[in-house]
Amino acid sequence: MFEERVFRYLHRAFAGLFVLYVLVPLTITAVMAFSDDNVIRFPIRGYSLRWFGEFLNDPQWNNAAWNSLEIALLTTVMSMALALPTAYALAIGSRNRPVLQTLLILPLFVPGVVLGISVAMGFGSITIFGSELFGSRLLVAFAHTLWALPLAITVLVPTFETLDRNLMEAAGDLGAPPLFAFFNVIVPVAMTGIVSASLFAFITSLNEFIMALFLTTRDTQTLPVMLWLSLRSSASPQIAVASFVLAGSVFTAVSIAYAWYAVSRRGQGNV
Repeated sequence: MFEERVFRYLHRAFAGLFVLYVLVPLTITAVMAFSDDNVIRFPIRGYSLRWFGEFLNDPQWNNAAWNSLEIALLTTVMSMALALPTAYALAIGSRNRPVLQTLLILPLFVPGVVLGISVAMGFGSITIFGSELFGSRLLVAFAHTLWALPLAITVLVPTFETLDRNLMEAAGDLGAPPLFAFFNVIVPVAMTGIVSASLFAFITSLNEFIMALFLTTRDTQTLPVMLWLSLRSSASPQIAVASFVLAGSVFTAVSIAYAWYAVSRRGQGNV
């Protein structure tokens, strides 16, 4: 009994320290975004929203934010289009599943600088409809998919494994083609896992910096790239505002995932 109580207290203490370790830097960044100073310093001397106004009225920052959003959405679409059939095939069984899963997650262990250079050298010279692929949002999304796809598959495989394998057979017995049965029977049942995998892919692309640094131009640079370039040239609280926007986007995506999960569980409980 005493050991269980000590373990419980240690568990809570560790959880509390972990939360502080994560939240303290984010809180400091958020506070600096509301600074009235012309340079980044903590503690701040006064509070103001003027740097938010500077951020919203700056075309370069706005363009970077929209680029990040468009690339993240494109990465999510590409990742899920590949992850859904791949994860389902792995979940229903394969003799070479361990080897295939190892190959699929391999890009996660390759440094971003290597992937960025490889994608730039391998696909940068290609032109599509007269436009060079290098520097385009499509090429950046393709590179981000190399990291987002393994994460999406990692989430989706356990999701598909929990489903009743007789669902596809039952749909087939009723005359549904395999593709129709997959999208109208399997996908709705696995929607919670699909939403979670999509958000993982979205967040991965939204925060990625190294590959985007090699693959973007001035017109297509993402918000993390813009942050890095601005940090080298200046240290205004506008950088903290951009960091606040990025962190807020991540928290929003995570909140959506938790809300979707809670609604799904409540719906299942009412059935």
